[in-house]
Amino acid sequence: MDTSFLSPGPITWAQIVALAAFLFALGKGANWVIGKLRAGTKDAVSPLTIDMAAVKIQIAAQTEALHNFKVEVARTYVTGDVITRMERRIDDLVTSMREEMAATRREMLQAITGRRPD
Repeated sequence: MDTSFLSPGPITWAQIVALAAFLFALGKGANWVIGKLRAGTKDAVSPLTIDMAAVKIQIAAQTEALHNFKVEVARTYVTGDVITRMERRIDDLVTSMREEMAATRREMLQAITGRRPD
């Protein structure tokens, strides 16, 4: 059996083991540095995240306050007369749309068939 590769030469076993240990330590050190950098980023982002959550809560509270204000205004200042006028305007709008749709239907039937519908 040839064991010449085990004989001392330009590189010894101790040097190979030392190189492996050095590379392992280098990898662990890189992981530690990356971990510290990521932790620093998380710490820097954390106040921003908290501020964003606080702003969202404030917006939700303001939205609810605005809704309550609108309801209070509607209860206090909108009278039955205003509601009656709005209902009348909506009814007029619906009637007008029905008349326009009927006229459009008649014109389309006349254009397609060539005669006026009964």
